[in-house]
Amino acid sequence: MKNAIVLFLISLYLLGATEAYQLLKLPFLVEHYKTHQQYDNGISFSKFIKMHYFQQQTYDSDYQQDMQLPFKSSNRTVSLLNFVTLFVPKQMVTANVYFELSRTYLVINDEEHISYNYGNIFQPPRA
Repeated sequence: MKNAIVLFLISLYLLGATEAYQLLKLPFLVEHYKTHQQYDNGISFSKFIKMHYFQQQTYDSDYQQDMQLPFKSSNRTVSLLNFVTLFVPKQMVTANVYFELSRTYLVINDEEHISYNYGNIFQPPRA
């Protein structure tokens, strides 16, 4: 009994909070495919899927039926699991601030600061 309740709650959550409810439209997909087979006997299922999902949508006589296919349109306006809509980056307009730095750099003449006493440091120890 607990398993049935758990399965019911999980399916209720999946169908209510995600796009899994679109899987309930699969029988309509098969029915619409059979309708297309009546008009064109040579149409395969892959060609049917390519025509309805991967090509430019045409506004023909069966446009309303095309929009009822699974994953073709969504009836959800807000989804609790759709974090993309919750964390949309804010558009910020910032003004670029430019300012000049005026620094004076000292030029050092290295020849004046070279110590000529290095020879006195590196001498062997004396006893």
